[in-house]
Amino acid sequence: MPHRAVLGRVVSLVVRRFGPPGAFLALPGRGDDPRGPVVLLPGAEVPSGTQVGDEVEVFVTLDSEDRPLATTRRPKLGLGQVTFLEVTQVSGIGAFVDWGLPKELFVPHAERTQDLVKGMRVPVGLYVDPSGRLAGTMRVSEMLRERRGFTVGEWVSGEAYRNEPHIGLFVIVERRCVGLLPASEPHVLSRGEVAEFRVAKVHPDGRFELSLRGLAHEEIHEDAEAVLGVLTRSPKARVSDKSSPDELRRLFGLSKKAYKRAVGHLLREGKVSLGEDGTVRLVEGSSPAVSRSPKG
Repeated sequence: MPHRAVLGRVVSLVVRRFGPPGAFLALPGRGDDPRGPVVLLPGAEVPSGTQVGDEVEVFVTLDSEDRPLATTRRPKLGLGQVTFLEVTQVSGIGAFVDWGLPKELFVPHAERTQDLVKGMRVPVGLYVDPSGRLAGTMRVSEMLRERRGFTVGEWVSGEAYRNEPHIGLFVIVERRCVGLLPASEPHVLSRGEVAEFRVAKVHPDGRFELSLRGLAHEEIHEDAEAVLGVLTRSPKARVSDKSSPDELRRLFGLSKKAYKRAVGHLLREGKVSLGEDGTVRLVEGSSPAVSRSPKG
């Protein structure tokens, strides 16, 4: 199958010729061979002004008769990638999920890891089945073992994947690997929710840890405003360094370390004071610039 190398991928292909159905694109390495294999890009999707010899960026899939078909649409994932997709139909042989193309993606019964119901959002990986068709699988562990060369401090997009209360939240990053948001980091993310994360630590073996927060010096003013906001709304709240991490997280949406850093900042600015028992008290006349709810 000449198209196998590009199936399920976004590639740039050269227009070899035009015909009534649309533009015929030469497969990689065969652009100079007039008899070489081609893939059809339907006429409705051919960019205006395209000529023979031009390159067009397309995603290669299969049509209803399993013939290679190019599209300028972008699906929600490519070959070997994993993301959360919505179940649109369930039958005895499998399920269909919405992956952003008109022809929905089939997940065979054997590739499911749980019972599915229409409307559910579940993690799905894209692979080529033994018959040469693109299909979805929920058995995604192997797909997510990739180690990427992330740099500490860079921001990445990820989806909440699996929560382990004593370890943290595992996050699918860039649809190819998994990072850890430690349990000490407060969050309110639900499974499948997308968020931006900062790479906080990279281990020698390539594993990496994430944070929803910026660097401490970038966050301290926002954290201080959050503490002021709570003390303004609840002046009788009794909090101190002795308060439990869970209580501080519930009240302020901050870790104990971030809370102590914010209070120290407010003490230096004279906006709060400490009682004899260490309780934080709002200094009269102090208030947040904008009243804020605790962070999630």
